[in-house]
Amino acid sequence: METGLIIDWHTTDPHTFYLKHLKEHPVHYVSAQQGWNIYAYRQAREIMLHQDALIPEIKTGHTGLNQNTLKLTRQLARLNNFEQHKKSRQAAMQIYNQIQPVSVHDILSTLLKAGTTNNSIDWVNTIGKKLPVLYILKSLNFGHDDCLYIINHLSALVKIMSVQKTAAEIILLNELADTLFILVQKHFSNTDTTRHLTENDEWTELLISNLIGLLIQSYDAGRGLLTNTLIQLIRNHHPLPGNRTEDYFKQVITETLRFDPPVHLTKRIAGRDILIGNQVIKKGEMITIVLAAANLDPQIFESSSTYNPLRANNHEHLTFGAGHHQCLAKHLMTELTAETFKLLYHRIQMPEQAINYEPLLNVRLVKNLFITI
Repeated sequence: METGLIIDWHTTDPHTFYLKHLKEHPVHYVSAQQGWNIYAYRQAREIMLHQDALIPEIKTGHTGLNQNTLKLTRQLARLNNFEQHKKSRQAAMQIYNQIQPVSVHDILSTLLKAGTTNNSIDWVNTIGKKLPVLYILKSLNFGHDDCLYIINHLSALVKIMSVQKTAAEIILLNELADTLFILVQKHFSNTDTTRHLTENDEWTELLISNLIGLLIQSYDAGRGLLTNTLIQLIRNHHPLPGNRTEDYFKQVITETLRFDPPVHLTKRIAGRDILIGNQVIKKGEMITIVLAAANLDPQIFESSSTYNPLRANNHEHLTFGAGHHQCLAKHLMTELTAETFKLLYHRIQMPEQAINYEPLLNVRLVKNLFITI
C-alpha cells in the first residue's frame, strides 16, 4: 500500500524520497489512509499554526490501563487541545522554571566511566538515552536512586505513546505509572523549590504527568539529536573554529535539526473544513505533516540537500514544530547538546560501521553507534 511515507529507513534515502514528493505533490491526499500528507514547508507551517488543526486523541478505550496511566495519557501537553492543553502546558512551564543548571561535565564523566568496554562506547545507549534525562532529573534535585530507577525503566515507559500495546506492556506501564506518581509527588513535596507547587492535588497530577512526558521526549528526541549531530559532524569533517566553539556547535545542531532530524513527522486532525492553498481538508480527515520533507523544501532552503551549518536561515526548520504546540524543550536540548560536543568532540573517534535504525515510522533513531574516546 502506497502511504507516501518512509517505512524502512535502511532501504530508502530520506532526502531523495522527500525531494521527489516535494516536486510531484507537495500536498497529497492518500486515499488508502483517507488522509493528507503535507511535504511543503509553507503548507506544513500553516497547518501547525491553524487553530482548527488538532492533535489526534490517543484511543485508550477498554485497554486495561489503570487510573494513573490514563492520567499520563490524558494530561500531557503534547497530546491535548484547547483548555486541557493550556493547563498542561502551564504545568510543563512550571517544571522548566524550576530547572537549575548542573554540570554536564560531571554527568558525562560518570556515564563514560560506566559505559566504556575495551575502550569502546555505544554512544546511543551510554550517552544518548541517558544524558538528557539525567540532566533534567539532576537539575530538579532528584536523588541517585530515583534517577537510576527512572533511567532503567524509561524504555518501557515510552510505550505509553504507542497506539498498540501488548498485555505485558500494559501491566508494566500500570506498575510504572503507580510507582512514578508516588516517587515524583514525594520528591516535589520534600524539595524546598517545588513544595509550593504541590498544594493542589489536580495541579500536582499535571506536574507529575508533564515531567514524565518531558522525560519521555528527552529519551527519544534527545538521543536522536545527540547521535545525528555526532554523525553529521564526523561525516562532513567540519573543522572547529579557533574561538567561540559553543556558538559554532549551536549552528551545527540547528543545521542537523533541519538536515537530519530525529523526528520526521507529526499528525493533526481537521476540527472543521480547512482550506490550504486550493485544497480543502475536510473535517475529521487526518493530516500527516512530514517535517523532515518541509525542512528540505528548496523554496525555503537554498541547496537544501547540502549540510551547511553556516546557512543563513537554518533556524527556520520545523523540527520543533510551530505555534502553541511548539516543543518546550528546544532551547534546553540545543544548549545541552552544544555543551556536550564542546566537551567531547575533539576526543571522539568513530570507526566505519553499518548504521541500523529502530523500526519506527515517525522518528529515525539510530540503534547503536560505537565510538572511542
